[in-house]
Amino acid sequence: MILNTYKIKTKLILAFLFLILSAGVIGGISYVYLQQITSYQTYREKVDKLSRLSLESKSLQKDFLAIDAKSTDYMRLGKSQATSELDFTKKEMDALISQIAKDPITGTFGFASRLQKVKEYNQTYHQTFDVLENKVQLRGFKGTGIEGEMRRHAHDLEQISSFVEDEEVFDNLVLQLRRHEKDFIIRKDPNYVTKLHQTATILTNTIPDSLANQTILIGLVNKYVKQFDKLVSVEKEIGLEKADGLRGQLRTQIQNTGKEIDKINTIVSKHTDNLIEQAQLVVLASIVVMLLVAAILAYYFSRRVSAPIEKLDRITQSVVKGLRNQEELLDHIDSNDEVGNLAKNFKVMITKLKSSMAEAEERNTQLEEFAREEAKRNWAAEGLSIFGEILRKNNDNLERQSYEIIATLVRYTDSHQGAIFIVNDEQAEPALDLKAAYAYERQKFLKRSVAYGEGLVGTVWREEDTLLITDIPEDYTNITSGLGKAKPKCILLVPIKDDNNIEGVIELISFKDYQPYEIEFIERLSVRIATTVAAVKANEQNAKLLAASKEFAEKLKLKEAELKRQIDHYESWVKQFEEKLDAVAEEAHVYQTIINRVYEGIILTNEKFIITKVNNHILERFGYDREELEGKMVDVFIETDYANIIDLKERKFQLSYKSFTQNVNGKVIDQTEHVYPVEMMSGKLEIDTKIVYVFLFNEVRHQNVPGNKQQEGGDLFTLA
Repeated sequence: MILNTYKIKTKLILAFLFLILSAGVIGGISYVYLQQITSYQTYREKVDKLSRLSLESKSLQKDFLAIDAKSTDYMRLGKSQATSELDFTKKEMDALISQIAKDPITGTFGFASRLQKVKEYNQTYHQTFDVLENKVQLRGFKGTGIEGEMRRHAHDLEQISSFVEDEEVFDNLVLQLRRHEKDFIIRKDPNYVTKLHQTATILTNTIPDSLANQTILIGLVNKYVKQFDKLVSVEKEIGLEKADGLRGQLRTQIQNTGKEIDKINTIVSKHTDNLIEQAQLVVLASIVVMLLVAAILAYYFSRRVSAPIEKLDRITQSVVKGLRNQEELLDHIDSNDEVGNLAKNFKVMITKLKSSMAEAEERNTQLEEFAREEAKRNWAAEGLSIFGEILRKNNDNLERQSYEIIATLVRYTDSHQGAIFIVNDEQAEPALDLKAAYAYERQKFLKRSVAYGEGLVGTVWREEDTLLITDIPEDYTNITSGLGKAKPKCILLVPIKDDNNIEGVIELISFKDYQPYEIEFIERLSVRIATTVAAVKANEQNAKLLAASKEFAEKLKLKEAELKRQIDHYESWVKQFEEKLDAVAEEAHVYQTIINRVYEGIILTNEKFIITKVNNHILERFGYDREELEGKMVDVFIETDYANIIDLKERKFQLSYKSFTQNVNGKVIDQTEHVYPVEMMSGKLEIDTKIVYVFLFNEVRHQNVPGNKQQEGGDLFTLA
């Protein structure tokens, strides 16, 4: 007995020593591979950083061309944030390349030559950028460089028109020069260079040979054209397109740098992945071997020790305590005596019990999930029914209906505060007005208006999308209760919109997080609210119009009564003034004829002369789309004498003559730049406290327009 115990103990010690030794070997192998993988990953991070710096250089170059090249501060100081950051990026890339070159992995994979190429490409890139920067400064902006000199010559040309006989033609040609100049600067289209030269030739030919200052005037035109040609030359060197000139060189250099970095990254990534796969295979194989040996040892000892008997004893005790149909899986008990028979019987019993319990748990889980989903659906359906009844009420009072909606919604969603904002589009600048707010069973009467894009509510109005915030700003709001003030946990903002328009925003604040089904319910509800709000606003507007109509009718009745009284009073004088009444009737007929006159072109603008409406005749006759005119200054389409329309001395947009009493000549420019002479009449109207300017015109028929050039007649002035 003592010998047998000793042998089992020795075998157990040897088995545990073997397992400990195997674990140590696996740990050592894992450590070696981990160190190698870490060094490869670190190398890849450096290469990735190099790639990011290269892309950052490209981004800074775009920022320089898009912002700094059009900045007077940069032209004055000669430096900007983009150029400073680009210099810093170059230094950082050079330092990083030197650091990567010293890494042993560089020598292992032979990356030295590729890193040298990256360094050379980077240096060439920054040298090319320096040339580009010099060209940009040479080109200048507004009052600096070539562009500034060219504009000064242009101003000289505009000042000398008084020396030419046909001053109007001269001014028109100078204006065309400036348009071609601006079109080239904005669009970088070489066709405008040809147009400018052609216009300059025509301008030179308009200067008569008999003019004493002919040579000086022609010289000014040539100076302007020469400076423009210098500007075109510099723009071509910079690059009219992304792939041209210095821009194209920079693009190629940055692409070459990226290719070399990508090649390095690809090779390192491939070796890193191979190393990881190799480490996984080695460690996995070691673990499998160790587990296999451990399983063999466990199986062996389980067959030789008292574990089977102890296991049967525990099972028997559990049965005695009241558990029925229970059996433990006893594969290791294979004796042919009573213990083996008991193990087999208990095995069958426990297997059946586990199967039954698993099926019961699965059914319970399915029932609980179904109950939760059904509760959500019932909650949403009941909510839609409740709010449907609210929306059918108070369809003539938007504020009362808004309060009922937000009060019910706060209570129904277990929120603590809520507000509903409605778009007020009756003022010049539309805004969100707070129609109702609700908190702790009481209505808060707050005076609040939110501009487009202002704060969280204005942002939801602009983006037209639901916003859920769980990280509440410190100064946003506090919820006050009987326990004091507390910071809310969640803010939900939902736009009130239908398929076409957004009518407002719902704001809910709560101590709890809103669940997805609650958010979906509120979004569905917001669509119905939007439809109802639009209808209520229409009803309110109709009510206002009806009230105004009734008031007007009452006034009209009073005037009719007064008129009737006067007629009765002066009835005896009717015969004496019969001839005067006939004259008045004839004059009224003339006025009625004038009012009923149909103008071909009708244009409405706001008080700043921005076009708000045009009639269909203008769009069909002159080939414009509506969005090409509406929102633009009126002088884009009509050229006429604005001196009678604008108070130039005070720089105010106002009519300086009586509205609708004076015809002026003008010109209309169609989509293809053809010019049509017109007769215009304009005037000022005040509608619902808003200033509206009206421009009416008819084309002048049977008048030739030689060469589709601008017609003579009517002094021109362009709105600033």
